[in-house]
Amino acid sequence: MVLLPPDLVPVEFLERVNRYAVRASAGGATLYLHLANSGRMRELLVPGALGLADLRTAPGRRTDGSLLLIRAAGRWVGLDAHLPNRLFAACLATARNRAAWRAEVAVEGERIDFLVGDCLVEVKSCNRVDDGVALFPDAPTRRGARHLRLLARRAAAGGRAAVVWFVQRDDATRLVPWAEADPDFAAAVREAAAAGVELRAYRCTVSPEAVAVADAIPVEVSNQDPAEGA
Repeated sequence: MVLLPPDLVPVEFLERVNRYAVRASAGGATLYLHLANSGRMRELLVPGALGLADLRTAPGRRTDGSLLLIRAAGRWVGLDAHLPNRLFAACLATARNRAAWRAEVAVEGERIDFLVGDCLVEVKSCNRVDDGVALFPDAPTRRGARHLRLLARRAAAGGRAAVVWFVQRDDATRLVPWAEADPDFAAAVREAAAAGVELRAYRCTVSPEAVAVADAIPVEVSNQDPAEGA
């Protein structure tokens, strides 16, 4: 579980300014808020949507705070793409069989999220769910594809590697790599699975107080390249 900052402020989402900033309103004032997520999230960031923001400020900060949660389909959805790494670290800290681990490990000129024992682990944040299906990514991620192929090389050489997705909402029943949004990433997931990379996904319960792991959901990887069916 990861606790959210206390006293989050209700806001009304107005518009996205750029990849990492949005405008929202609260109490008649317009706020310029940081958004820690470069995904498109067009189905979530809808004008008029209710959100929760952390309006604590720090010296030199150029925004009025951060947008952390959005209300969609009758539930809170987490927007912070960095939070799943904190959630994974919290899970490691409370695991029964604790293994030595490090974060931000340099491998082949890349930074992999975690090394747990002898296993390289990449952690992903997902918040798009269509009819119970969690879809990742919702925008192209060349870095993500590179990292998946690095893990595939590791597994093919006999090492251990894994990808863990945290779906920051509670209505997903399975996770599918979204080839329509990024066919190369979907191909990289297929290659990783074939090489022996472990694929895990978990849905979360999200409230104004905390984000917590609920339970595991399956990751479904198609064996067919979408281009083959075109």
